[in-house]
Amino acid sequence: MGAQMMSSNLAQREWIGYQDADIHHIPFPYPWILNGRSPESFLDASLKSLVDQGIDLSQDICGFMLETFQGWGAVFYPSEFVQAIERVCQKNGILLAFDEMQAGFGRTGRAFGFQHYGVTPDLICCGKGMGGGVSLAGVLGRAEIMDLPDIGNMSSTHSANPMVCAAGLAVIEEIENRNLITETARKGELLFGALSELQARFPNRISHLLGRGLIAAVLFRHPETGLPDGSFTSKVAELCMQKGLLVVHTGRESIKIGPPLTITDEALIEGVNVLGEAISEVASE
Repeated sequence: MGAQMMSSNLAQREWIGYQDADIHHIPFPYPWILNGRSPESFLDASLKSLVDQGIDLSQDICGFMLETFQGWGAVFYPSEFVQAIERVCQKNGILLAFDEMQAGFGRTGRAFGFQHYGVTPDLICCGKGMGGGVSLAGVLGRAEIMDLPDIGNMSSTHSANPMVCAAGLAVIEEIENRNLITETARKGELLFGALSELQARFPNRISHLLGRGLIAAVLFRHPETGLPDGSFTSKVAELCMQKGLLVVHTGRESIKIGPPLTITDEALIEGVNVLGEAISEVASE
C-alpha cells in the first residue's frame, strides 16, 4: 500500500481509503508539456508549488523517488531535469532514489537506467528482470543508509530465499557471459531504426517514438484531430496478437515493446514488420 501511494494516479490509489499527506508529487516533464521550456525552469516551478504549500525542502523532504522512465510510454526524463534534482538533494540533505523495476539489469542498454542521466542515486529498487522470471526484488544502496536499521529489522519470511537468489545469480552470469548490456544497446539502435521507418510510413498515426535500448513505446494519434487515439491503439495491439506478436497495450494511446534481451536481430525486425502490418490493416478499415 505504501508503494501504491507513491503513484500519482489517484484512481488507482482510491481503494486504500487513506492517503499519506506526507507524500507529494510534482509534474513529469513530458516533452509535449515542456513545449520549449527548459527542464530546470520546469523543476523550479514545480518545487516552488511545494514551497507555496508551506513545505520546507531542507526540513520536510526526506527523499525524491523517481521511476527511471514513465512506464506507460517509456518516457525518459531530460537529463538536465534529473541532474537538477540531484543538486537539490545534495544541497538539502535529501536522498535520491530510483525505481529501477523496469529499467534495471540491462533493459535500457545500460546496467541500470539511471546511468543515462549522469547521476548517482542513494537507493535503487530492483525487480522483474533481476530474477529472469522468478519472483525476486531488492533494494540497493550506500552502506551508511542500508546499515541504519538494527540487525534483523530488515528481514522477512522470504528474504534471501535460496532458490530465487540462485536465479538472480544466474541472471547476472548470463548478462555478463552474453555481453547483454552492450548487445542491448546495439539491438536498441536496430529497433529504433526500424521503428523510425515505421513512423515515416505512418506520420499521421504515430506521434512519438520513445524509449532506449530494448524498451520502446509507440504513441498513436488520431489523423484528423492529432489527439491521443487509444481506440486505434487497442485494435492494433489485438491484431498484433492475432498475428503472433505480443505487445503491451497500456490502456491508453501507447504500445510498449520489450523483447527478450537475447532476441535475435532477425526476430526483432520481424516483430516490427508485423506491427507495421497491423497498423496498416487497422488504418485501412
